[in-house]
Amino acid sequence: MVVLTAVVWLICCLVPVSVKAVEHIRIAAPDLPGASGEGGTGRDAEIVDQVLNLCGYQAEFVVQPFGRHLRTYREQQNYDAAMTVPLAANLAGAGTAAYIWYQNGAYYDSSRTGPIRSIEDLSDLHLVTFKNGVELLELNEIVPDIASVLEIADQRVHSKLLFLKRVDAILADGLIIAEINRRLANDQQFSPNFDPHAALRFSPIFPPSPYKMVFRDSLIAEEFDRCYDAARKDGVIADINERHLGPFQHELRHGYLGF
Repeated sequence: MVVLTAVVWLICCLVPVSVKAVEHIRIAAPDLPGASGEGGTGRDAEIVDQVLNLCGYQAEFVVQPFGRHLRTYREQQNYDAAMTVPLAANLAGAGTAAYIWYQNGAYYDSSRTGPIRSIEDLSDLHLVTFKNGVELLELNEIVPDIASVLEIADQRVHSKLLFLKRVDAILADGLIIAEINRRLANDQQFSPNFDPHAALRFSPIFPPSPYKMVFRDSLIAEEFDRCYDAARKDGVIADINERHLGPFQHELRHGYLGF
């Protein structure tokens, strides 16, 4: 027994104090094409994954529709964090500083609509936006003479309506729309609806929207902020943004957060 105790003591002394087992962080994540998807794919999820990895953590993303992911975090204690949380949202735990910005704007076919350079140019147009978009974008207050506006939670439907010429413009995040368009173009059942003469354009007519992380453990939230700052200074965040936004510049036209 004495010999066994001595061996255990010797092993403990030889293991560096700084070494710690990799801790898994279970994250409630939203389903946002191009931004956050299964397996941690997308601009938003990749930023979270890389920052947590820099902190010594391994992220596990559980993807659900936007909004539901916040309810899941509230109701299920086996989630360690929630991502893509509006700054004003009140969730149990500790919030980080803003780590990502989304850019809402008008997505339209300039061969039949436009140009849309400002919010006022939405007058007399038929529009579609995300759930609660009218309120969040303050459309009724700033553009009282919109022809019509639909709120549809499934943003995949937005692009279908645009290509079928049922609406004049989509009001949503530019990268999300661009990624959905790419997927529809590769969908053999829907691709015949694409107009070969379409000139898709994105106009960032709304202010960027910042989002935070929320962790149940305040110490991990503090670590995340420190590691994010380090990743930003090292160019990691900019590289991720460029990698995800670059392929869509023919539509985004460098109007998405300046990229």
